Amino acid sequence: MVPRPRNKANKGLPQNLYFDARRGTYRYRRPTDGKWFQFGADRGNAIDAASQLNTTFLRGGDLVAAVLGETTVTIAEFLDTYERDVLPPRELAKATLDLYAVRFKQVRAALGERPVDQITIRMVAEFLEPLTARASNQARAILIDVFNHAAAKGLCPDNPAASTIPKIEKKQRKRHTVEGLKAIREKSPRWLQNAIDLALITAQRRGDILNMKFEDARDGFLYVVQSKTEKASDAGWLKIKITDQLGEVLTRCRDDILSPYLVHRRPERKKKREGKDHWTKVDERFLTRAFKDARDAAGCYNDLKEEEMPGFHEVRALSLHLYKRAGKDGQKIAGHATEGMTRNYQKGHEDVVWSEVEADLDIGDFAG
Repeated sequence: MVPRPRNKANKGLPQNLYFDARRGTYRYRRPTDGKWFQFGADRGNAIDAASQLNTTFLRGGDLVAAVLGETTVTIAEFLDTYERDVLPPRELAKATLDLYAVRFKQVRAALGERPVDQITIRMVAEFLEPLTARASNQARAILIDVFNHAAAKGLCPDNPAASTIPKIEKKQRKRHTVEGLKAIREKSPRWLQNAIDLALITAQRRGDILNMKFEDARDGFLYVVQSKTEKASDAGWLKIKITDQLGEVLTRCRDDILSPYLVHRRPERKKKREGKDHWTKVDERFLTRAFKDARDAAGCYNDLKEEEMPGFHEVRALSLHLYKRAGKDGQKIAGHATEGMTRNYQKGHEDVVWSEVEADLDIGDFAG
C-alpha cells in the first residue's frame, strides 16, 4: 500500500516521526506494530532518535536481503553510481566537477565503507564538524542531493544530511583598493599584468580570463563563453565590444611567445598537464599563487590578516564597483542572468544568443 502523503507539519521529518500540533511535541510510531512513543518537544533530539530507530528496524531487512542473495550498498558504491548517472546530464563546469571530486574523496574517507541505510544524522554531523564553514556547507549540499537520490531508489529511509544545520559563513576576504591593486600590478610579471587588466576591463571570472584566446577577438568584438553559466542562460554568452582601451590590452597580450591564449607564459619546463591543451596556458592555481606572490612583494595589505587579504578573484568585485561608480551597468558585462533572460538552448533548436556588452571602463590609471 502506498503511504499517505505527509502533511505540512510532518514534512522534513524522518519516516515514522510525527509532530503533534495539539501538544507541541513529537511522537514516533514503531513500524513493526504501530505502537506510539512520545519524543518530547525538542525537534533535533526527536529527529536524531527517529533516524537511529529507522536504521535499526531496517537491519531486519538486511537479514531478508541476505536470504534473497541481495547485498547492501555502501556510500562509496553509491557515489560511484551518482558520479556515473546523475552528474553527467547536468553538464557541470569543470571547476564544479573538481569541487565534487574533492568532497567525494572526503566522504569516501570518512564514511565510504558504511551502508547507505546506516548513515545517521550524527555521523554526517561529525563528518561536517571539522570542515570550514564554506567547505562544510558545500559538502552538506552535495550530501543532501546524494541522499535524496539514494532515498528515491529505496536505499535509505530518509535524508540524514538534510537534518543537519548549515554553518554561518562569514566572508573574510576584504575588497581591493585601487591603490592596492596598482601596487600589486607593478610587482607582477607581464602575463599577470595582462590578466589583471583583462579582469578589470571585462569583469570576468578567473577561469574565463584564462580561457580567452586571440581568435575570440574578431569583427570588433571579444567573444566570451562563461564556463559557469553557459548551460543556464544567454547571459553566459557575451559579445564584448572592443573599445580603444580593451584593444590596447589585447595588443599588450601579444609578445614573442607563440600562444593561442591571451594570458600565457613560458614555463620553466614544457610539461603537458591534465586540462591544458597548450604548454603556454596558465592554470587557475598557478595564477592564484603568482598573484599572492605579487601581493606579498607589494606589501599593500600588511595591516590585514592572511585570510583577509584579497586575491585575484576580488579583482572582479573591484571592476564591478568601478563600473557602478562610473555610472555604468556592470550586470550585463558580468553575465549576471535576470529573470527576463531566456535560455540559450530552447526546445527544438540550439541557436546561441549572444549578449552584446561594452567594456568601456577607464583603466588608464592602472595600466598607464
